Amino acid sequence: MRVVNIIDIVFYRAFLSKIYLTAGIEYAFAFPEDGEVSLSLSNPTPEAVLIQDSYINCDSAALIERIREVATAAGKHIPILCLRPFDVGSEDDVAAPVPAGRDIYPVNRMNLTDVLREIQERPQQGFSSRRSILFVDAGKTLLHVVHAALTPAGFGVVAAHNAEQALAFCRKHDFELVLTSVLLPGLSGLDLCRQIKEDNPGRYLPVIILSSSDSSLDMETAFNCGADDYLLKAFTPEMLAAKVSEHLDLVERKRHNKILVADDNKLIRELLRHSFIKGGHCVLTADNGLSALKLAKEHLPDVVVTDIEMPEMDGYTLCEKLRDEPDLRNTLVVMMSGRDRQSDILRGERLGISRYFVKPFDVEKMQLVVEQLLTESYRHIKKEHEHVLASMSALITALEARDEYTKGHTARVSRMAMRLGRAMELGDRELRELEIAANLHDIGKIGVRDAVLLKPGKLTPEEYAKIQEHAIIGAEILRPIVSLTPVLPLILLHHERWDGHGYPTAIMGEDIPLGARVIAIADAFDAMTTDRPYRKGMPLAKALGIIKKEAGQQFCPTCAKAFLAMMHDGDDMPQSAEEVEFTT
Repeated sequence: MRVVNIIDIVFYRAFLSKIYLTAGIEYAFAFPEDGEVSLSLSNPTPEAVLIQDSYINCDSAALIERIREVATAAGKHIPILCLRPFDVGSEDDVAAPVPAGRDIYPVNRMNLTDVLREIQERPQQGFSSRRSILFVDAGKTLLHVVHAALTPAGFGVVAAHNAEQALAFCRKHDFELVLTSVLLPGLSGLDLCRQIKEDNPGRYLPVIILSSSDSSLDMETAFNCGADDYLLKAFTPEMLAAKVSEHLDLVERKRHNKILVADDNKLIRELLRHSFIKGGHCVLTADNGLSALKLAKEHLPDVVVTDIEMPEMDGYTLCEKLRDEPDLRNTLVVMMSGRDRQSDILRGERLGISRYFVKPFDVEKMQLVVEQLLTESYRHIKKEHEHVLASMSALITALEARDEYTKGHTARVSRMAMRLGRAMELGDRELRELEIAANLHDIGKIGVRDAVLLKPGKLTPEEYAKIQEHAIIGAEILRPIVSLTPVLPLILLHHERWDGHGYPTAIMGEDIPLGARVIAIADAFDAMTTDRPYRKGMPLAKALGIIKKEAGQQFCPTCAKAFLAMMHDGDDMPQSAEEVEFTT
């Protein structure tokens, strides 16, 4: 690993050199106004660049842009380490804010070694982005425990010593989660929690209270102040990392949850809308049943909260129409009405509604019920999803057992696709979908006859056409499974070509989903480099040469460039590569 340090304070060099030598890291120094800076950044391109937070004769923002230009030209992600002259979270730190950007890593003498280790290990651990956690505590002892728990999991920890400083940080940066102790100088952690919730009405920002008290009264007080969780300070790093991951998973789900509120009473509509938005959900509203049905067909909400008596279409009819739509028949429905007759409640139950509220009702109770319904639904879908994937994996294993030459192909393609996806910095959700699609991309071959699939010689045009059908067959096999809907396009289109000469639909360019383009390269690379009945596997140089040549024709140029850079960095790609024609 090579780090270029752009420094104009001479004494910084001594302690930086000590850290680099101890860690076995190659390094170089350059002055910000020196004309050699550009050369140092590109010959060769470093794995990281360390800068100061400010310079005497240089604009830090311009320097960062120059580094990013070099990174773009090299097709690489270059982390920029911003050296802080003060302890993380000090008052001086507020006066010198960290530059914005996912490539910026605030460092100081305490955490530089950990950050460098994280950057070195990131390709293996697959960190796709750096998510920031705000930690608020008056002391420094607990900060080291929090760093130890969260840094290896890919989180950046920003520390504040009091509530006022924490609120200043929250106004400047988008944090994923806040960890705060109860006892703080000035405002308490509970006051901080209440203020954070009031300042973020349209965004769900989880707050976890850290306390030494296990009193049920203290816990209840914390939750009444808006806390999302309560953790005793006797936690281990593993416990904290698991708790943070649990809440961030909830954040991700809430950001994708859609709730449709249908009521002709504007006051009730707005009260519910505000309540659900405060909970971090996406909310749609309609003032009658017909508008609600139209919105539901367009946006496919997870929950519909509807009044019964509405113009255009009443709540009962709306519920019946929802059940007639294949994409909406499993949508959760909560009814609300001024009627409290048993016959109305029973009619709703026959239509499959989940809850029935009689007006006037407690809005907070409505929010709690909807949250519970979404959580139960998620758990059910997740469990079904896991069973389905286990069954599909068994089918893939049985499929590959038919042919010893393709045994392990799916696992290898999945691993390579995930490596490429991480190198391209895909988001967590995209990576999950990519992993599922890569593991199931060839499941359609179960519908291809052995005489064609296992033929050792060249296929006839008719036989090749049968092989091509496996993409369609695979998508059709998985289509009834609702939870796999997002990955179907990746399975259906993983044999499409950038130039439009692929199959089964002959679409081209960016019309092909990014995940399908990633799988296409991983699939082709494994096919080229493994032995088949009719040929031996190609040498690495030849396979990489083909991918380089076919970039912009068979393969997405962006994916191909990222793949070649990844293989060069990770596997010592040879400098020369023989290029030959290849078609999947």
